[in-house]
Amino acid sequence: MKLCHALFPLLRPQARVVNISSLVGHLSMVPGKKLRDKLGHPDITESTIVDLMDSFIEAAKAGKHVAQGWPNSTYTVSKVGLSALTRFQQRIMDTTRPDDGILVNSVNPGFVDTDMTTHKGILTIDEGAIAPVWAALIPPGVKSPAGGYIWNNTQVVDWVNGPLP
Repeated sequence: MKLCHALFPLLRPQARVVNISSLVGHLSMVPGKKLRDKLGHPDITESTIVDLMDSFIEAAKAGKHVAQGWPNSTYTVSKVGLSALTRFQQRIMDTTRPDDGILVNSVNPGFVDTDMTTHKGILTIDEGAIAPVWAALIPPGVKSPAGGYIWNNTQVVDWVNGPLP
């Protein structure tokens, strides 16, 4: 968050911010409806996102996170949190710099063959780069996707309601 606070004021008009999310960064990966409602609220604040992530950490330490509606994966929670943050960041850009055309999106690059996937991914690194590069190169003047959740085939997916491709 500190890095975003430091760098976002430096963004030039028509800048593109691409947050790398994941398939598991979709809101549907959170089993608890109350948590989904909070995370998916259109007016969620940065402090609410931070508080929710902190509450997950405390619940996980106590072994209560699943009972509280969280998934049983820190990776999933981190990617859902990033996707929620993406929507918030776009809303801030729309509010504070409405004429600058800055787009902030999150991207699921797909199941890529990397060390992280223990080389079980089905996409090459080049294939996994397609959607992030596409989002980074959205032409100036194009207004969407903005705050979107972009699938590895560049399809914009409804992050709150789905469905997943």
